[in-house]
Amino acid sequence: MRGNHDELERLQKMNAIDPADRPPMNQEEYDAEYGDKPNNGEPILRQLGRALHSSYCYPFTGWRPFVNTVFGFMPILEWLPKYPVKEYLVNDIIGGLTTGIMHVPQGIAYSALAGVDPVYGLYASCFPAFFYMFFGTSRHVSIGSFAVVALMAGVANDKVFASHVGGKVELIQNQTHFDVAVHYAVTPIQIATTLTFAIGIWQLLCALLRLQFLMTYFSDPLVSGFTTGAAVHVLVAQIDDLMGVQVPKASGVGYIFTRIYDLAIRVPQVNVITLIISLASMVFLYAGKEYISPFLKKKVHLRVPIPYELILVASTAALGAILNWNENNGVEIVGNIPAGLPQPELPTFSILGECLVQSIGIAIVIIAVHISMAKMLGKKFNYHVDDSQELYAISLTSLLGGCFPVYPVSTALGRTMVNVQSGSKTLLSTVFSCVLLLAIILWLGPYLRALPRCVLAAIITVALKSMFMKCGQVKRIYSISKIDFLIWMVSFLATTLIDVMEGLAISIAFALFTVICRSQWPKWQYFYRSTQEKQIENDEKATENSNICVFRFDGPLLFTNVERFKNSLKLTTDSWMESWKPKDVQEVTHVNGEQKQPTNLHGEDKPHFLIIDCKAMAYCDYMAACALNEIAKDLKDKGVVLYLTGANGPLRVALKASGFFDIIGREQLFPTLKDALAIATTKGKTTLHL
Repeated sequence: MRGNHDELERLQKMNAIDPADRPPMNQEEYDAEYGDKPNNGEPILRQLGRALHSSYCYPFTGWRPFVNTVFGFMPILEWLPKYPVKEYLVNDIIGGLTTGIMHVPQGIAYSALAGVDPVYGLYASCFPAFFYMFFGTSRHVSIGSFAVVALMAGVANDKVFASHVGGKVELIQNQTHFDVAVHYAVTPIQIATTLTFAIGIWQLLCALLRLQFLMTYFSDPLVSGFTTGAAVHVLVAQIDDLMGVQVPKASGVGYIFTRIYDLAIRVPQVNVITLIISLASMVFLYAGKEYISPFLKKKVHLRVPIPYELILVASTAALGAILNWNENNGVEIVGNIPAGLPQPELPTFSILGECLVQSIGIAIVIIAVHISMAKMLGKKFNYHVDDSQELYAISLTSLLGGCFPVYPVSTALGRTMVNVQSGSKTLLSTVFSCVLLLAIILWLGPYLRALPRCVLAAIITVALKSMFMKCGQVKRIYSISKIDFLIWMVSFLATTLIDVMEGLAISIAFALFTVICRSQWPKWQYFYRSTQEKQIENDEKATENSNICVFRFDGPLLFTNVERFKNSLKLTTDSWMESWKPKDVQEVTHVNGEQKQPTNLHGEDKPHFLIIDCKAMAYCDYMAACALNEIAKDLKDKGVVLYLTGANGPLRVALKASGFFDIIGREQLFPTLKDALAIATTKGKTTLHL
């Protein structure tokens, strides 16, 4: 600890030094004066070994380390004994009940996306959230049904089910006729449960190998574009229920066009009553959320969000039973929702291999959405979210949830914000959400039998509004970064036009491709000044000549861009050497080879110094070091003195190992560009002002 403190003091001392407050010096003089030493950092393999030892060996070195590890693995053991009942309990009760109310319609509605019966949506809203409470470090996320994940689970469910078509047909004799019962080899809920378990395996593997750093490649534009594209699929999947028509299932690349065509040719078959109920439901939800709630919040300072979805579900279920919409008007209903708790059972291991293949993309999306939302809320409310522990938490949530009849779950963006707005303070609010859900599962579920399916489709459709609002970010992204704009567009278009799973793969591949492009084609620029006489601020004459050229390469120097570095440097030196000839000359600044704002000057002088600014070169590899050696030899043969500035520790060590300092002296290495310019100006008897 003392060594780290000394290092911190040294760095603070160095950063406090302004080059203008000390005489110019080279790197060796600077190191001797201020104690700066190349710091390569700890080798990556050693870091990994230390991390693995800390995680898997240290807990068994004694009783106290073991207890500390257990408490770290189950954060509830740490925060629950310290729970401030008077300050937090009321908030957690209100927040938990409010979020639980949101769970009911969303769980039932999203079960259709996952391809399972509605009751399993209630189970998926209850059990995984309860398990997360023991292992999670985020106080506000709401684990449960999420439209995008449910859609991806439904796609995977269809693929696995299609490969296991078949079963046993049984004739059951009644008094008057025979009934046909088909026993499938595997049921959709068995696939969904096994899929959930498989997702947990992938997530646990990421946690054990500490692969959370891979989530940094899931930039906000990528996630935003992908989720918006997936929302288009969710919307199209609701149209048949909103219209009250039967549409055959479609799958595969570009299936969305087939589905839209099937919907279009069935417009004459629309069930008018179903369409009226759908439109009325959407108007009710939209008006309530966009107009009534803001009005009440402003006038009566309403604190708890109004559960419009639950009001809609309860009222339409009652009306459906009273008016008998199903039999009288042909309105599709949810059907029987059995009461009682399900029995836990192991996943269907015979299909686990297929589910592992289909679940990779779903696991990635769940991790990306969950960790980004958890960290955002942690930052907003000023508490620490351990992303490593979150991987364990979300993986155990899926593994334990996979022992119950549920479909894959994730953090739901909209429901999480409701949880925050309703005042939840800790994960204890989950208990009250689960109590409400259990009451519905045990006693109230059968009363939802007459609920129209079009109402659930309306709930999903209105809930997608927040996802489509992300399209508003595109203009801002474009103004900041054209590459991020391309990532968003490729993610959105690939997901929308091809398919969800394939779109995710293309999005990730394109994002990685942009990383390669940015490192392979970084920007570069150079600056040199020709001979001139001009008036300076103190009205003295200053003679400036073209014996100094500065070249900067804005990126790490690697085998992927070393040729670009050599070519751009050759272009620089050729242009610079051309200016040595006696003629009217210019002050020239170039960016990526394009001349910017020349100023006509006059005079001549012999060039002397080429300064390469290495401040942006975080590191270099073998080919890059060899290229620098070649450049140093070539410039030396031409009588040009090469200076390097701003080289960090790893770069200097690589140069030393490559024999670079056998070609040029260490005195030609400088800590800052100002030092190099000052020394070059002095040696060239030139006054140069920046």
